[in-house]
Amino acid sequence: MIVGAVTGVFLGMKYVLPVMLPFLIGWMLAEMVHPMAAYLAERPWSKKLHFTESGIGSVVILIFILLVLGFLIMSAEAVTKKAGESVKYFPVIQQEAEKFIYDCCESAEGAIGISAEKSSAYIYQQMYLLKQHFLRNGNGVEKAMHSVKACVSALGVIMISIITGILFLQEREKVLAFLEKQIFFMKMKEFLKKIRRGMKEYLKAQVKIMLVICLVCVAGLWILKIPGFLGWGLTVGLLDALPVLGTGLFFIPAGILFLIQGKNIVGIGFLVLYFITAAVRQFMEPRLVGSHIGVSPLLVLFSVYLGLIFYGGAGFVLGPLSALLLYGIFAPQEHWTDKRM
Repeated sequence: MIVGAVTGVFLGMKYVLPVMLPFLIGWMLAEMVHPMAAYLAERPWSKKLHFTESGIGSVVILIFILLVLGFLIMSAEAVTKKAGESVKYFPVIQQEAEKFIYDCCESAEGAIGISAEKSSAYIYQQMYLLKQHFLRNGNGVEKAMHSVKACVSALGVIMISIITGILFLQEREKVLAFLEKQIFFMKMKEFLKKIRRGMKEYLKAQVKIMLVICLVCVAGLWILKIPGFLGWGLTVGLLDALPVLGTGLFFIPAGILFLIQGKNIVGIGFLVLYFITAAVRQFMEPRLVGSHIGVSPLLVLFSVYLGLIFYGGAGFVLGPLSALLLYGIFAPQEHWTDKRM
C-alpha cells in the first residue's frame, strides 16, 4: 500500500500534474476571485442589472490576466532597454573586472607562490574559453524555435486556464458538493487549514526577525564605513529570509574577497557580522516561532532535496507538495481534527 501510494504520487507529480496544470491554475483563479465576485453579485445594482456571480468573476479574471500580462510586457521592455543601455559600458566593466582579478591575484601572490601575472593570465584564459564554449553551443535558429514553441505553449496554458476558471465559477457549487463527499478531500482541507494558521504565525515571526537582522546589517556596515550602507544592509537583511543560506550568501564571500585584497579589518568585520546575524536568528527564532507550524524543518528540507533529485528544478515546490499528499494519505484520522493552535 505504501509503495503503491508513493509510486502514484510520484507519477502523478511527474506526468499528470504538467498536463493538468492549466486546469489547476484555472481553479485557483476561480477561488481567488470568488469572494469578490460573490460580494459584488449581492449588491443591489448587480441584481437590478442581472449580473451573476459567474459573470462578474469572469470579468475579474480577464482584468487580472490583462494586468499581469501588461506588467510582464512592461517589465520585459524595461529590462531590454536597460540591457541595451548597459552594452556601451561593457568595455569599462571588463576593464574593472580584469583590474579586480589582478589585484586579488597580486594579494594572493605571497601565499600561493605564483606570480600575479601568471595566475591572472590563467584566469583570463579560462574565462575566454568559457565564453567561447557558450557561443559555440548556442544555435540561434534552434533557440528561436524553442522560444516560439515556449510562447505558444504559454499562450495555450493561459487561454485554457482562463476558460477553466470561468467554467469553474459557473459550476463551483456542484464541484464542491461532490468533493466534500470525498474523505481524502476533507482530510486535506483540514490539514491545509492547520498549515495556513501555522504559516500565518510563522510569517509574522519571520518579519520581526528580518527587521532586527536588517538593523544589525545596516549598523554593522555603517561601522565598517561601507558606501551605501543603508541599501546594502537592507538588501542583505532580506537575504536572511532565504532557507539555509541567509546572510552568509553575501557576508562570507565578500569577507573572503576583502581578506584576499589585504583589507583585513573589513574582511573580518564582514565575517563577524555573519556570525552575529546567525546568532540573532538562532536566539529569536525558537522564541517567536515555537511550534506554530507543527512540521519539522528537517523534513521540509529533506522533501525539497528529494524533490530536486526526482523532479528537477520544479522539485523545490513539488517535493514538499508530494510529502504533503503522502501525509494526507497515511496520517491517522485524529490528526485531522480542527483544533485551535
